[in-house]
Amino acid sequence: MTDPVRERAIIVPEDARVVEEFELKRTAGHIPRGSAPMPVAPEYATETPWIGPNGAVMRRLELHLTYHCAERCVFCSEEHRMEAYHEFQVTWGRVATILRTHAARGVQNVHFTGGEPTLHPQFIEVCMLARKLGMRTSVGTIGTMLARPDYAARAVPYLDEALFSLHGPNAEINDRLTRRQGSFEQTTTAIRNTLAVNPNFNLYVNTVVTKHNVDALPDTIAFAESLGAKLIVVSNTTPEGGGFDKYRELGVPLAKLAEVVPKAGARANKAIVRFFGMPMCLLGPYDVLSNDLHWDPRVTVEWSSKPGKVVFEGLYNWTPDRKRKRVDACERCARNTVCMGVYDRYADLYDTGELRPYGEPMAAAQAGD
Repeated sequence: MTDPVRERAIIVPEDARVVEEFELKRTAGHIPRGSAPMPVAPEYATETPWIGPNGAVMRRLELHLTYHCAERCVFCSEEHRMEAYHEFQVTWGRVATILRTHAARGVQNVHFTGGEPTLHPQFIEVCMLARKLGMRTSVGTIGTMLARPDYAARAVPYLDEALFSLHGPNAEINDRLTRRQGSFEQTTTAIRNTLAVNPNFNLYVNTVVTKHNVDALPDTIAFAESLGAKLIVVSNTTPEGGGFDKYRELGVPLAKLAEVVPKAGARANKAIVRFFGMPMCLLGPYDVLSNDLHWDPRVTVEWSSKPGKVVFEGLYNWTPDRKRKRVDACERCARNTVCMGVYDRYADLYDTGELRPYGEPMAAAQAGD
């Protein structure tokens, strides 16, 4: 069975309207919030969902500490959740209970996310408790509070690693995507403050690739490494939240990824690079850097809804297949047990003829175009 014929994804000038929609200001408060439906909490068939396939125990926790952020990134996968839950506070008591509960179940690593997690009024105390419970601590951040030297001096000693969001090699590209003037300056200042506290800190960078910054990806990787990044995660635009709403304008064509990724991978010197949300066959000689091969199962604790109430519960993921699907070409691929394929939204909208299944002669693959 073949996929229905669809248009090939291309980049056109009209795509730029999503990054030009709002005038850049020092804060993103001028951007109106929509009214997104609340996500529904899953029901599990087992009373012990933290025990997975073959008796494996969940070791990684991702904990959403806030639903507020100074930026309104055009691609933000959390946009809908921030719209739905920004009035709900994640209290100290709730956080402490979650940390203790999951530590008792065997979690060894916790990643704090949001919104912007450093905006939580007790962020440092949260990190201290996680460390006390024996967890390795990590944060995904735009650097809001870490851009203050005094705050960085107090917080960094209780963090094992930090993943900073940086979406271009300069302010012009980065700030257009975050839709906040000064975003680039804040994040790079926070990175330098962090390394000033601990020069050997595990400093990581996440860059989200869209149609509007993909050509700058090689320079972004080189710049991130020059700042001191040990790991650089290149994340394909996820069709979730704002990324779903604007996917036609943001989603990078597969052919463009296949063109740019090899150039980008070559720009890293000592830094480790991971490519997230991309089919392995597009990565060329860097296919072993696919995050599908290095992804860790995790339980994500965040606000969601059940009939008549809002709950703060966990979503257990044992494979990196969220929002991904295998199309016909994937079914013919020798690596379809380790590669999760393309994003479902991409496959719904566009032809996927650029995929090159492993183990299939090139002539046969081209015949499918």
